[in-house]
Amino acid sequence: MSDLPMAEIESTGLAGARAKAGRGVSMLWFVPVLAVGLIGVLFYQAYAQRGPRIEIAFANGEGLRAGDPVTYRGVQIGTVREVALSPDLGAVRARVELRKDAAGLAVEGTRFWVVRPELSLTRVSGLETLLGPRYIEASPGPAGAALAWKFEGLTMPPRGAAPGAPGTGEGLDLVLRAERLGSITPGSPVVYREVRVGTVVGAELSADARVVDIAVRIDPAHAHLVRDNTRFWNVSGIGLDLGIGGLKLRAGSLESVLAGGIAFATPTKPGERVRAGAQFELADAPDDDWLKWAPELTRGGAN
Repeated sequence: MSDLPMAEIESTGLAGARAKAGRGVSMLWFVPVLAVGLIGVLFYQAYAQRGPRIEIAFANGEGLRAGDPVTYRGVQIGTVREVALSPDLGAVRARVELRKDAAGLAVEGTRFWVVRPELSLTRVSGLETLLGPRYIEASPGPAGAALAWKFEGLTMPPRGAAPGAPGTGEGLDLVLRAERLGSITPGSPVVYREVRVGTVVGAELSADARVVDIAVRIDPAHAHLVRDNTRFWNVSGIGLDLGIGGLKLRAGSLESVLAGGIAFATPTKPGERVRAGAQFELADAPDDDWLKWAPELTRGGAN
């Protein structure tokens, strides 16, 4: 039996218990603090890797749903987080989160449209969406543009998403005035010597409703072909001319026959180059002389 007094034994045991309790409390606090720290690190990493969040308004949702991808050049660069009607029920708003490496798309001038199946005589696209999900395609705005968070989605895809194609903000924009629209539609070709050099972007009635204003965009590589004395005419469909020499069949390229189109010619003695926004009259048919013009128009040349 121990020689220590009972009081001393009790005191020693109490102190040991307190020491053990202190060590236990310290360990219990360490675990949640460590967990909170790890959660904080993970949250910071996720936040640092998150790209900008933008909102795109579409006239029609086209079956778009949360979780559908946003792509550029065939690579997914974002995800649709939410699809909802606008407060006035006049549009569909898609809230999109872009990847951090795609933050350069969140600028003014960037175009977005919903890719959906399209099958016609002149265009086949988006057939992968017959079985898979819809997705939003992007076309970047000009370099150095200001940041933007809200966008108006296109109602139809532009004809091509490479530099100089509709939707990229590049090229020479012109306005052609016609008595009627005919079979010309957005996406119809603009040709020079039956080579496609531009695209019809849109059409609307003039302010006084007397003519139709057709907006076209000439590709940057071919903008030098248009001069102030250039002549434009409608090459849609097939025409018959009855003259002294007999019956003549008049038709443009297959694409223009099927989808409508516009052709132009520049005189052998070309005029001055034109600026964006220049207006021209659209003739129903070309004069015979226009088809004989053969100017020398070198890109970047003196002419």
